Amino acid sequence: MIKRAVELMMKRIVQKRMQEMLAPRQCQPDYEPMRLLLPPSDEPSVAKRVLAQLTEEEKISLLSGVDEFCIPGVPRLGLKRVWSSDATLGLRNWKTDVTDFPASSALASSFDRELLGRVGAVLGEECRALGVGVLLGPGVNLARVPVCGRNFEYFGEDPYLSGEMAAAYIKGVTTYPVITCVKHFACNNSEYDRHKSNSVVDERTLRELYLPAFKRSIEAGSLALMTSYNQVNGTYTSEHPYLLEGLLRGEWGFDTLVVSDWNSLYSTEGVLAHGVDLEMPGPRYLAKEQVQSCLQAGTARQSMIDEKVLHLLTTYEKAGLFSVPMADRKCKAATTGHRDIALEAACASVVLLKNEGALLPLAKEARLCIGGSLIGKASQGGGSSMVALQAGVPTLASVLEGQAERLPRFWYCNPAWRRKVAQADAVVLQVGFDHIEESEAYDKPWQLLASDKASIHQAAKLNAKTVVIVQSGGAVGMESWHAAVPAIFLSSFLGSSTAQALKALLFGEANPSGKLCHTLAHSLDEYRSMRTYPTDFAHLSLDRLRKGQGDPAVRSVGNLEYSEALMMGYRQFDTEKLQPLFCFGHGLSYTHFLYEDLECEAAPDGWKLSFSVCNGTERAGSEVCQLYVRPLEPKVFRPMQELKGFVKVHLGPQEMKRVSLDVPFSALERWDLERWAFVSDEGQYELCIGSSSRDIRLQCMVTYEKRKPEV
Repeated sequence: MIKRAVELMMKRIVQKRMQEMLAPRQCQPDYEPMRLLLPPSDEPSVAKRVLAQLTEEEKISLLSGVDEFCIPGVPRLGLKRVWSSDATLGLRNWKTDVTDFPASSALASSFDRELLGRVGAVLGEECRALGVGVLLGPGVNLARVPVCGRNFEYFGEDPYLSGEMAAAYIKGVTTYPVITCVKHFACNNSEYDRHKSNSVVDERTLRELYLPAFKRSIEAGSLALMTSYNQVNGTYTSEHPYLLEGLLRGEWGFDTLVVSDWNSLYSTEGVLAHGVDLEMPGPRYLAKEQVQSCLQAGTARQSMIDEKVLHLLTTYEKAGLFSVPMADRKCKAATTGHRDIALEAACASVVLLKNEGALLPLAKEARLCIGGSLIGKASQGGGSSMVALQAGVPTLASVLEGQAERLPRFWYCNPAWRRKVAQADAVVLQVGFDHIEESEAYDKPWQLLASDKASIHQAAKLNAKTVVIVQSGGAVGMESWHAAVPAIFLSSFLGSSTAQALKALLFGEANPSGKLCHTLAHSLDEYRSMRTYPTDFAHLSLDRLRKGQGDPAVRSVGNLEYSEALMMGYRQFDTEKLQPLFCFGHGLSYTHFLYEDLECEAAPDGWKLSFSVCNGTERAGSEVCQLYVRPLEPKVFRPMQELKGFVKVHLGPQEMKRVSLDVPFSALERWDLERWAFVSDEGQYELCIGSSSRDIRLQCMVTYEKRKPEV
């Protein structure tokens, strides 16, 4: 207990320093377009025309950022500076009001592509309002370990879900001339010593789990990609010839911008030869002196620099930045409409884990006792994603004032408070983590605070109607207390929408529809990915935080072995028939849904499934219908089942809808090392429709046979 208190104090200091380093700047939108000063030319590419006019020094200046979040311009040619902004919870960096959204892990739990598209469109509009050209998101790294401090910035443990959520977000943002920058490429699944870690991953696991969401993001229109801090298989990603040249540029045909994460370069020669195009936040390894030294020594060629600059300029051209004002007066930020979408997203993302005896929703006139470490906070994750909330943002304690008594921290030591808890109509405890314990740069704890666990146990003994709301960007330890309480909500960070969303869900003004985007185990050692993970993950080390950042000569790199391979998340639990505490895709509602009448029809490129979903109650609600594919005759080892489709269905009271899901042949694929390609094996597959990975309602069998070429 004392050790954790000391850790918390140190983390508060770290977060304060981070926020000082990342202090917001004045917003001064530029409403004028670029007016490029170029001679006449038959060259159709504006990017190539600009490149042809740049001097060597001007080209080198475009290899690194300025002013922390800005890409420099070339005034001589009318090439303007382009600003970037962090994006995970909303536009960060600016001294102006913006809309803050639920964290990505919350948005993922909505399983709602249409909603993510609207969230993206709001972010795109606010970029245009503020004059931001590059939105540094979305993040699509998987929640490989439940203790990664940055899991809240990502879309959960499944590559298909992550890819679909990211694609919807990107399509929304890019309805405006804004560049999205998908991150962090690749295998940045840990914040434990991120500058000095080497993710050791086999090729099949890399291809099937950790790369698909990046590929899907690029297909959806992301014109920029950010590399990560870590090494992958012995090489830093910022200068990784296989990942950047062979795969990204070669196989995927990506011809636009690759940017470094902040202070994540470790050499000059490697980066010039096969690394990022842009060093952020400023020149260090790609400073003029270092680059010119490599040119003079013959370890770099001018064509390497030209190629990087062309990638940057091509990105501008494809996004339309050469032809529009840098900011748009018609676009607005922090409007009432935008905040309504943020609140809708918050309500749609909270997961009702259990609701024994239909305790929830609570009666509107219920007299409550409320407490927990977060009851007076609107929690966010920490680090570079943290948006400064407006003053006076409500908390659950403030919106329940008048019908609830707030419990002090150690209320259970006071007989008077114990009597009040026993006599209350219900008890609501809001517990979990905030930006101090859950942040980039270090991992998060698995267990709740001891005082919160004690509060849960004591409240449950005194009052059978105890509701626990857990806020965490990922899975959290519940084994010691979950059975004691009848109702549990799990919510990621909801920011300024926290109080309104949670109150609406508690009292039935909104109906829970969120689903778990990760597996919640009984204990940490049940996760295979944790069995080789550093045991001191929760310890904050200043050496790991600061010593050797961006300097390969200081401290050695340690391996993070992905020895679980494909057995990560629900793939492991379902294949091993290991019962989790709460499974992937799980989430209850105040409504009951019936599935029936599954039909499967052959299509030219797969199968088309259709089935009926019925709301069996008088309350409107939403259900996420999930498709899992099971290979029945695998030619090689495969997980028991994998998510390959989902659709969110909104149903009125007693309403029934016919739902369709397409199952392309690609849903059967696995990576084949010999053929170095994704292949679909012939044989039988089971197509399963369910309310979660463990609650399968309908299923059918199909046979896949490779087509013979026509003569």
